[in-house]
Amino acid sequence: MKFRKLTLENYKSFQFPTEIVFPIGDDGRSIFLIGGMNGAGKTSIMEAVTFCLYGGKVDDIYRNINRREKAKGNANVAFEIVIVMDDGSELVVKRSWTAGAVSEPRARDLTERLVVVRDGKRVSVQNQEIWQDFIRAAIPPGITQFFFFDGEKIQQIAADDHSEVRLKSSLEAALGIQYINRLASDIVYIKQQERQGFVEISDADLEFKQSELKREKSKRARKHQERDGLRVELDGFKAQLGDARKRFEASFHAAPESREAMREQEKKRVLAANRLAQVDSEIRNLCEKALPFSIAGKLFGGIRRQIEAERESASGEAIKENAALLAKRIVRVVEEPEPIYREKLSAERMAELERRIFRMLKEGDHNAEVTKVLDLSDRDAARVLNRMEALENSDVFLLKPLLEEADSLKVQLRQLEGVVGQVGALSPTERDLFDELQSVMESCSTQIGRKTEQLRLVEEDVLTLDKRIAAIEVEIEKLYEKHNVSKEKVDFIEECDAIASVLNQFIVRLRKSKVHVLQEKTFEMYRLLSSRSGLIKDITIDDKTYEVRITDRNGHEIRKSSMAAGEKEVFAISLLWGLAQTSELKLPIIIDTPLSRLDSTHRDNIVNHYFPNAGEQVVILSTDTEIDTSYYRSLKPRLSGAACLEFDQRQELTTFRQGYFWETRHG
Repeated sequence: MKFRKLTLENYKSFQFPTEIVFPIGDDGRSIFLIGGMNGAGKTSIMEAVTFCLYGGKVDDIYRNINRREKAKGNANVAFEIVIVMDDGSELVVKRSWTAGAVSEPRARDLTERLVVVRDGKRVSVQNQEIWQDFIRAAIPPGITQFFFFDGEKIQQIAADDHSEVRLKSSLEAALGIQYINRLASDIVYIKQQERQGFVEISDADLEFKQSELKREKSKRARKHQERDGLRVELDGFKAQLGDARKRFEASFHAAPESREAMREQEKKRVLAANRLAQVDSEIRNLCEKALPFSIAGKLFGGIRRQIEAERESASGEAIKENAALLAKRIVRVVEEPEPIYREKLSAERMAELERRIFRMLKEGDHNAEVTKVLDLSDRDAARVLNRMEALENSDVFLLKPLLEEADSLKVQLRQLEGVVGQVGALSPTERDLFDELQSVMESCSTQIGRKTEQLRLVEEDVLTLDKRIAAIEVEIEKLYEKHNVSKEKVDFIEECDAIASVLNQFIVRLRKSKVHVLQEKTFEMYRLLSSRSGLIKDITIDDKTYEVRITDRNGHEIRKSSMAAGEKEVFAISLLWGLAQTSELKLPIIIDTPLSRLDSTHRDNIVNHYFPNAGEQVVILSTDTEIDTSYYRSLKPRLSGAACLEFDQRQELTTFRQGYFWETRHG
């Protein structure tokens, strides 16, 4: 993997889009020297690579926006890096932050955006997370500190006696052990997830359910036998009852009745006879009291009309007899108490009026003349009318329904007396046979009722057992399914344990192997770079704690704190180189100001031995006092290119120029 181009825009002193092209040599290797004075932007290049690949916090981005552009309201920051992958494909990663249309943008207004282009084809937005994971997998952020580092990182490792122990996780990531650890942890997690809510179904569980099913089926079989026996008994009693009925009908030519039925028949006969006697009594009473008069009931209407007509006729006769007196009284009424006419009648007219009234009353209504048939007095007429009304309201009219009820009771009595009389007329032998057959039929009927109820209860028990057995069979089927799943899960969990055990063993062996290579590579580079390499016998690294132990030729341990500053830094650089070599990751090496604290001897060794062997692509960020004219002449034959960052303090602007310091100034 090699970086081909890096673009920065609006970040720190890189106000305008600035492209940095990384040249590649004919042999595919690259050592690119970028010079820059302090504050010119060397560290910004390393930060730009990190932000572009992995993103960053908006507060960090906002704080480092170019001040001139931020003052204008421009908060848009962009980084772009072009990478040639190991398989020859080209990957372009562009990450930007924008605040949108905000007049006075703040850090919270920034929105991050990632664009990934592979071989000229833009990756869809939906796959951004996948590509971010791809970037992190290709260039793990946990180990970039061993590939992208500066003098401060070297100093940090050099100054701490136990820095390796504190860098354990990063060291394991660089050595590839972290991934195996993560795989082992994932397998343990998967095993724990499988065990959650998992109930192991054993063979004993299945055997218990099978025995329960067997017991229930045995109960059902016994119930079936009991049911079959009851059915046989019931059929026997029904057949016995049928034979007794046939014998009864053949012997007595009548339908058989049970003793209870016969007692019921006798009871009905007695009740019917009593009711008939009561009805006969009521009929006699009605006949004695009202029957003679009720015979003339149809004449009551004519009698009433005749009485009314004779009463009216008698009134007319009385008027005629008193016509003269009535005429005089009527005429007096005309004038008394005062006249009812305007002009007073003369005596002659009054006399004429009286005569006319008299004639009218005397003549009467000829059409109203009635022949007197009854010739009753008013008192007798009232008595006759009251008597007729009493007869009409009396119970005499209940006589007909009583007669009908009496006829019905007589028919019923004849039927009931026929059955009872038939029994009473039997001979002693017939009576014994009658009683015997009655007893047999009654006993059979009782047994049939009892067996029918027993059979119903047994049928219910059978249905209950059928449901219970079906439920157990379903449970067993599910248990078998769970048993299979359980067996599979048990096997899977055991496999997880086995794999985790193998991985743990592999981690131990891998760690030993990697640590052995790491200490060899570190010691190899240390001997090339150290001015005191002849005094050092060996460098060993603990394969569990990663603690480094340096021993001299006498076997005594040399602590880093007792070493000179230059030796510490050389050791740190050697360790970084050893990690890069052991990881087998072909990542670019970016080194920022690595020589600032070293003496000339160590600088010579690093320029001549470390830079040419640090990696397939090495980017050196240096001041003019680190890689000076002498080191530049020594290093130039191995360089694939050189450039410098020029910083205008007045405009606070960094520009990128091809050629190192002196090549830029003198052409």
